[in-house]
This record gives sequence, C-alpha cells and structure tokens, in this order.
Amino acid sequence: MSTRPTSRRIARSLVSLAGALLVGAALANCSDDETVVAPTPLVKYRATLVGTEEVPPVTTTATGSAEFTLSRTNDTLFVNVTVNGLNNMRFGHFHTAARGANGAVVAFVVDGPTVAGPSNGRVGKQFITAANLSGTLAGQPLSALVTQLNAGGIYVNIHTDANTGGELRGQVALVP
Repeated sequence: MSTRPTSRRIARSLVSLAGALLVGAALANCSDDETVVAPTPLVKYRATLVGTEEVPPVTTTATGSAEFTLSRTNDTLFVNVTVNGLNNMRFGHFHTAARGANGAVVAFVVDGPTVAGPSNGRVGKQFITAANLSGTLAGQPLSALVTQLNAGGIYVNIHTDANTGGELRGQVALVP
C-alpha cells in the first residue's frame, strides 16, 4: 500500500483544520456588543425653479431645477442647476428668505457675466464652500448656510436680462 493517499489525506485535513480555525477566529472576534457603523447618509436638497415663485411673479415659459448634495464632511455643497428656455442669463444666487418674501444674496450658484442667447441644460457652479458665502453669511462656516437650508429659509433665484430681479425662483427643501 502506498503512503501517497495518506499524505494527501493529511494535507486535506490540515487545510480543512486551518479553514475551520480561521472561521472560528473570525467568529470569536464578533460580539453582540459591537455595532457596525453605517456611513452617514448624504443630505440632499432640491428646488423647482419657475417664474410664478418670483416676488412679484414673472410670466415665463422657462423652467429649471436645482439639486444640492452636502458632502459627508459637511464642508462642501455640490451644486447641480439646470434650466430650460432661458435667454441672456445673468447669474443665479442663494437668497435668505421664506417663500413669498425677497431676501439677501448669500452665495452664487451661477456666476455672471451674462450668458448671451439661450440657456438649456446644466449651468452654474460645481460646489459651494464657506469661502463662497457672501452677504450676511460672509466669513461664516458652511454650517451657517446648512442651518438656513434645513429651516427652509433659502431660495434659488436665476436672473436674466429680461427679468433683472429674477426670472426663475424656487424654495430649497430637504429631500426626505
């Protein structure tokens, strides 16, 4: 009788034993007292941009949307503003005020100068940090803007040559 099958059986047994020991060690490191911490969910905000939200309301066929995502480190707000049917867009801002009221500019979401001709699609900045805050939020951390966003006290306003006070507006709301 050959010793070869016995050597193979021993090798397989050793591999099985090593595997069992690894699984056992992994299970031994688990405890009912330990909890797995999930990553912080991203905080998102959204606004629908229409002329009827302007104060006073504006008649326009243009529309838009604005989406904002707060970074997991809470120091950057990523910006995605899209418009359809705007002509000669000047710039866009975050303003502080509730729906139905006008307020101060606190950050640019679309930089000027005037974009000549039609604007359709994505426009504006890529992100906002504390360094981009202005007006009553100038020199403050981004958390000051986030506090206003969470309270529903920020709106987006897109200005054009035809409507210098704003052609599209939308109150920014937390996305559930």
